[in-house]
Amino acid sequence: MIARISEIFESIQGEGILVGTLQLFIRFCGCNLNCNYCDTPKESDFCKDHVSGKVLKNPVESEYIQRLIDSSKTHSVSFTGGEPMLHADFIKSLKKSKPFYLETNMTLPESAKKLRFVDFVAGDLKVREAGIERYEEVLERTFRCFRILRNTKKRLTFCKIVLPSKFNEDEVYNSAIQIRNYVKCFVLQPVFGSDTENIFKLQRRMIEFSDTRVIPQVHKYLGVR
Repeated sequence: MIARISEIFESIQGEGILVGTLQLFIRFCGCNLNCNYCDTPKESDFCKDHVSGKVLKNPVESEYIQRLIDSSKTHSVSFTGGEPMLHADFIKSLKKSKPFYLETNMTLPESAKKLRFVDFVAGDLKVREAGIERYEEVLERTFRCFRILRNTKKRLTFCKIVLPSKFNEDEVYNSAIQIRNYVKCFVLQPVFGSDTENIFKLQRRMIEFSDTRVIPQVHKYLGVR
């Protein structure tokens, strides 16, 4: 099995409820969305393996990734992107020698069905202000993904909502209500450098029906990858 991967590295998790946890990151190429705040390159002809100091030509074989997973002394493996659910079959082919952490935009329900075995799901709820085309359709697919990868005794699922300074508070609130029973908690993540006044207002509303936390991108403040 092969996949296009942009980089591999070890660092702390800088977002969500596992912030500060040491992880092995596998960053896939490619994404089915085009969010206007995205800061991640979507394609690369080469994979930079910062763990071994190698530069590999894409695509990368699953056996190579498996060896890195097995030898890593980190808490867990984070599959990120891009959009890792585009590579669901590749992830499914890997042996889970340590916990698997999936960072996903939650818009590919058929792929989500293949990844029920993961231990952690950091699932996005996109806001209209992200500039996504056919937003209502994307939102419906997101609801379906959260139902498929819901929080269970064996899988910790939380919802991350990336928020700019200005957004439709009522729309975000109503969307969050639709998935409140499928997640452990909500994380409101400010777009790096944006104003947080409206985010704190939203938190006060959402906390009435679910644990809701405001957590920035900690790795950017620390200056690490």
